Amino acid sequence: MILFGGENATTWFTNDLYELEATSTGFEWSVLPQNNPPPPISNARAVYMERMDAMVVLGGITNATQNMYLPMQVYSYFFTNQTWVPAASNNEINDTIVPNNRRDFAVAADQQNNRIYIYGGGINSTAINNDLWILDTTSMTFTQLPPTDVGHYGHSISLLSNNALVVTGGVRVKSDMTMDLAPMDQLYVFNTQSGTWSIATTSGTVPSTRSNHNAVVDANDRIILFGGDNGGPMRWRSYINGVAVLNTDFTWTTPSNQGIPPSRRSYASAAILDGAHLTVAFGSSLNTWYNDINVLALDSITEGYSSWLQSYTAEDSDSSSGWSPGVIAGVTIALVVVVIILIVLLWKFQRYVRWLVMRIHHDIWRPRTGEPLWAETTRIICQIFLLFLFVLCLVFIIRQAISSPHVTQRIIEPAAQVDVPDLRFCFDGFPDYESPTDMRKPGLTCQTDTGTPCASYIQALDPAIFTPVFADALGPVTCFLFRAPPDFKLTSTSGDNVGARLLFTMFGDQSVASYARVHVSVYPKSMDPNVRVYGINDTVDVLLSDEEVSNWLNNERNDLQATNVYSLAPLSYSVMSYDLIDHRYLQDYGWNYVGFSPITNSSFEIETNFRQEAQNPNYMQTHQDIGLFVVYPETFANIMDREVKVYTLMNALGFVGGIFGLLLTVQVWLFGYRPRSPWGIVQRWSFGDMKRSLLRGLSTSFRTTESSGIPFIHPVHRRFSMLYNNNRPGELPTESNGERVARVEERMQVLELLFKSYYVDDEIFRSLDYATRRDLANVHGANDRLVANSPISPEKPQLTLNHHQHDDDQQPVDATGFSHLFRNTTPAGESSTTLDDDRESSTHQLRNNGNTPPHDSH
Repeated sequence: MILFGGENATTWFTNDLYELEATSTGFEWSVLPQNNPPPPISNARAVYMERMDAMVVLGGITNATQNMYLPMQVYSYFFTNQTWVPAASNNEINDTIVPNNRRDFAVAADQQNNRIYIYGGGINSTAINNDLWILDTTSMTFTQLPPTDVGHYGHSISLLSNNALVVTGGVRVKSDMTMDLAPMDQLYVFNTQSGTWSIATTSGTVPSTRSNHNAVVDANDRIILFGGDNGGPMRWRSYINGVAVLNTDFTWTTPSNQGIPPSRRSYASAAILDGAHLTVAFGSSLNTWYNDINVLALDSITEGYSSWLQSYTAEDSDSSSGWSPGVIAGVTIALVVVVIILIVLLWKFQRYVRWLVMRIHHDIWRPRTGEPLWAETTRIICQIFLLFLFVLCLVFIIRQAISSPHVTQRIIEPAAQVDVPDLRFCFDGFPDYESPTDMRKPGLTCQTDTGTPCASYIQALDPAIFTPVFADALGPVTCFLFRAPPDFKLTSTSGDNVGARLLFTMFGDQSVASYARVHVSVYPKSMDPNVRVYGINDTVDVLLSDEEVSNWLNNERNDLQATNVYSLAPLSYSVMSYDLIDHRYLQDYGWNYVGFSPITNSSFEIETNFRQEAQNPNYMQTHQDIGLFVVYPETFANIMDREVKVYTLMNALGFVGGIFGLLLTVQVWLFGYRPRSPWGIVQRWSFGDMKRSLLRGLSTSFRTTESSGIPFIHPVHRRFSMLYNNNRPGELPTESNGERVARVEERMQVLELLFKSYYVDDEIFRSLDYATRRDLANVHGANDRLVANSPISPEKPQLTLNHHQHDDDQQPVDATGFSHLFRNTTPAGESSTTLDDDRESSTHQLRNNGNTPPHDSH
C-alpha cells in the first residue's frame, strides 16, 4: 500500500510518501524517496497502474488552490527512478477536454485497458459534478462519458470483471440542489461496453447509507465496504465501522463483527494486499486522526461474520469452532478402543478388583460389637453428607483462590540517597537559531542546589528520527533529554554529595513567551522509551517491549500522553516532586495461587506532583532565560508496591482445617469416638515385599506362643471363645494356676510392648525409671558411708531390699523371649546397676512352662 499526502493532526496538507508492506508476521513501514514531489495536497485520489509501474495521483486541493477552478491535476510517480512527473494538461486551463480539478470524487482503474475512470466530486460543497471521465494513462488524455442525472460526492466506484462500474454510497445532489445520502438499495451502474447508465435494485440485508467510506473489490467480484459517516455537518456528524458486502447478484450481506473492530472513522485507506486480508489504515473522526492498522480476514465474510485479527499471521482458512466429521469419527473410535481395553483389564484382573472392593468396604463398614444395624447405617449416611459439605467448601475455597483479586501493598524503607528520573524537555513554538551561542536558541542547563553541574547529562534529540506531536502546533519542536548515570543520586543530608534538588534553567526566544510552551515528560530510567527510539546506548537497560514502545510512539503522534507530562509557561517558576517506585506485578503462573514465594515482574514507575507560578511580566527585565524548573524527591526512601492476591491456597489451609475439625467434631458428637489405627495409608495399602516386610517385622518383634494368643484378637481362655464365635467341641484340658498366670503375663507383655510402640509415648515411664535408679543409688551410697564411718564393726553389712526378694516357694516365671524387646533407657552419662537389671538379665535363664517348646530371644 502506497500512501501520499493527506492531512494529519497538525496540518491540512502534506506531501509525504510512505509504503506499507505486508509480511508473513506483520507490516513494515518505509519512507520512499521523491524527486520533484508535488506540492502538499489533500483529498486527492491515487491509483497504481501495473504496466506503467507508477502511481497516478489525481485531483485534490492544496493550500493555494482551494475553491479555485483548475484543470484536473495529475502527477505520476515512477518507482523505477523515484521521480514525479506532472501531466502536461495540468496547466491547460481553457481546455474543454480536461475535467476540472475536484475533491471528494471517486476513481477506478481498468488495468487491462490502461484506463482510469473518474466520477463525481466537486470544488466545494456547492459545486458538485455528475460527469464521468476516462484517463488513458498511455497518452495521458481524457475522454468524457455520459453523465448521470444527479451529482455525487463522498462516494465510491468499483469496476467489476463484467465491465460494470458500480457507484455506492456518498451524498447525491439533485438539480434543485437538494442533498441526501444515496440509497444503498438503488445503485447507479455504468456499462463500460455500451456506455449507458442504469439503476440496479439490490436485496438482502441492505446496509446503512454512508459517505466517505472505502470500497474494495475482491477476487470473487464482491464489493466490500467499510466505515464512513453520515455526510452531515461536523457538529452533527456520526461515524460507522461496520462491514457490508455486495455480492455479484446485487444482494447485500452485513456480517457481524468478531474480534476487535477498528474505531469508527471515515476517509480511511483500504486495500487487499495478499488476496486473503483487507487492510484498513488511517482515517479520522471529528478531531481524531488515526494511524493504526487493522486487518480483516476475507474468508470469514463468506461464513457470515467479519473477523478482525489481532496478529497478522497465516491462519487456517477454516475458522469454524466445530469439529470436522473426520475428527468426530477418530474420537469415537478412540473411545470405543479405550472402553474395550478397560473391560479386558477388569476381566483379567478381576481377583484384584474384588480384593480392592472388599478392602474399601472393610475400611468403610465397621460396625461395633453390640451396635444395631441402623446405627452404623446412619453413621455412614451422615459421614457421606458431611464429606459432601466438606468437598463443596473445598471447591469454593479453591475457586476463591483462583479468582482472587489483586491488591497492592506499599512498602517504604527510608534511604539516604535516591535515583533521579529521566526528563524530556520539548520546546514548542520556539524558533531555532543556527548559532549555538545565541541566547534565543532553545536549550537548557542544569545544576543541583549545591552547585554541582549536571548539564553534561543533557543531550539533544534528533528530530529526523522522531519528533513528538503537540495538538496546539505552536511552531517548531526542539527536544532535549536529561539522563544521568546510575551513580548520580540525590542525598537528603548535607555534606560531600551532589545535593538534594535539580535546578533546570531554560533558554529560548523571549519574544514568543506569550504563547510558546515547554513540555516536560518524566520517566524512570529503565522505562524511558526515548532511549530505544533514539538509539541511546548506556549502562542502564530499558525494560520496555517493542509493543510498548510502539504504543508510546502512537500516543506521542496523537498527543495522548497525560501521565507525568507537564506544560511549562515561560517567564515563571515551576517545581516538581517525584517518587520512584518498584512495582512488582504478579505474573500469570499457577505457582502464584499457592501464596508462597510468588513469581513477580518488576516494573519501575514514577509518581509526580507539579506546581507552577503565574507568568512574571517583569521577568525579562532581570533574566536572559525563560524560566526555572526545580525537581526534587518527595520522599527519600526506597518504595516498593507489591501486588498480592487476596486469597491464596496457603490462606485456605486454615479455613479447610477449621471446617474439617468442625465436621469431625459433629461426627464424634453424634456417633461417639472411634479409635484410629496407628497405621497410615502407606502401611495399610502396601503390597508385595513392602507388605511382607511389615508383617515379618511384627512377627519377629512381638512373638508369642500359640496358647497365649494375641490380645484383643484371641480370647484369654478357650472357655471364652463363644464370644468370638470360635466354639470348639470337647473337654477343655486342665491347667495349673502357674500355666494360666504365665499365659496372662505373656499376653500382658505383648500388649504393653504394642502400646509402647504404637499408642503410648513412654517418656514419663522412662523418667520414672530414671528417678527410681537415682533413689536406689543414693541408698547404696548412704549405706556405704555409714559402714565406713562405723567404729564398731569394720565389716560391710549386707543391704537387704525386701521388695526385691522372692519367696522360696514362688513359682518360676515363664520366659518366652521378650527381653529382646526392651531397650536400655538409661539416660546418657548415667551408669547404675539395680536389682531390676539383675532381674531383667535373669529372664534369659528362666525355663519354659512345659506347654510350649523353648525358643531363643533376640
